Amino acid sequence: MIEHPRLVVTADLPNGGSVFTHVEEVEPRRLGGDMLRYAFWGWDETPTLPVHEPRPLSEHALPDRVGGVRIERWVLPGGFPREGSHPDAGRMHATDTVDVIFVMDGELCLKTSADDREVRLRRGDIVVQNGAMHSWYNPTDEPCVLGFVFFGTTRAVEAGSETTHDSAQSERGHHDRTH
Repeated sequence: MIEHPRLVVTADLPNGGSVFTHVEEVEPRRLGGDMLRYAFWGWDETPTLPVHEPRPLSEHALPDRVGGVRIERWVLPGGFPREGSHPDAGRMHATDTVDVIFVMDGELCLKTSADDREVRLRRGDIVVQNGAMHSWYNPTDEPCVLGFVFFGTTRAVEAGSETTHDSAQSERGHHDRTH
């Protein structure tokens, strides 16, 4: 596992040339239960090119609007969720995002709420999570490394229907969610 991942960002200049705007190591946020969360990049609305920003374009929280994007890497230790993990770790939850998840190393089990299945994800798998209720756990002794691209979106709820999804407001209040 790569201990010190780097953020490498390129950009076009107004004169038509291109440059590296960032080549730097990213330090993780150490969350409960030995989980590591690396917040690499993000924006709150789709940028217009050329973009040449001297630093990341947004805070490190899940996007809370259409057009918002976050790029992160998570390391979930063997046996996740562990004692001391975030209170939401291991329970069913959802966010108002479409998540593209790359399993970079290790294995992880993903469960959904409405069927009686779970899928054991392994290195090289890609998951597209369309705001679905889900939970996950690491059944192995080895860490699982995940790459995420979170896309902010909205959730359509029919009048009179009930939803068991977390509200967007609640989600924005919990930036350390283990998703």
